[in-house]
Amino acid sequence: MAASLRDLQCFIFDMDGTINLGETPIDGAKDLISFLQTRRIPFFFFTNNSSASPEAYVEKLQRLGFSGIGREQIVTSGDVMAHFLKQKFSHPHIYLAGTPSLAKQLREQGIALLPPDTPSADAVVIGFDTTFSFEKATVACRLIAAGVPFFATNIDRVCPLEAGAFLPDCGSICAMLEHATGVAPKFVGKPFAETVDYILAKAGTPPERTAMVGDRLYTDIATAKNGGIVGIAVLSGEISQADIDASPIQPDYTLFSVKELYEAIR
Repeated sequence: MAASLRDLQCFIFDMDGTINLGETPIDGAKDLISFLQTRRIPFFFFTNNSSASPEAYVEKLQRLGFSGIGREQIVTSGDVMAHFLKQKFSHPHIYLAGTPSLAKQLREQGIALLPPDTPSADAVVIGFDTTFSFEKATVACRLIAAGVPFFATNIDRVCPLEAGAFLPDCGSICAMLEHATGVAPKFVGKPFAETVDYILAKAGTPPERTAMVGDRLYTDIATAKNGGIVGIAVLSGEISQADIDASPIQPDYTLFSVKELYEAIR
């Protein structure tokens, strides 16, 4: 654990509930990001959602009034998957069930995507695929049953929509494939250590000076614990102090919001 918040050299921010609530920035978030930019302290925005492109998140942050944010500050579970695959295989050739945005993202990072009639692959990779079909399921099941490694971008079961609605997310798609094949996937993204491995490789900062900031214990703070970095819980989103008191997953710091973080490090 860092001796103090001012010792931290890199920040990884969850977005909704931490930096913004829907279309409204959380008080102090713009000041904090501007301060980090001025001091040239590395920071990243992380999302487990692999269905949208990183560029879409850049556009969202700009729309919310965060200036100077580029692609290099956005990390998705798709980025983590690409890093994971390139560490496992020298030239990864995979069968992907994912959105066109995820396919483009993986190709840009040197991952070869195989057609549905491929006899084999280095891996089957499942993302949060809003274009998922029984054709994709059939190909994935065939390859997984034949012994091809089964990987997935994120463990989320649902993606929330407005008015309490939701979509089945990557974890639910994988549950179907696991039920059909008897093979469980290897997940990356939050809360798994592969997310931290990717961030540390990208930022070049030591674990004890790198912090995950978020409003969920079971994803954000669990990521910090699993990856050996500093966990900062904020009470501006999903969790309360009572939740923290009752949980086995304990943050290194608990703050009311990122405004308190800004006031502590400036």
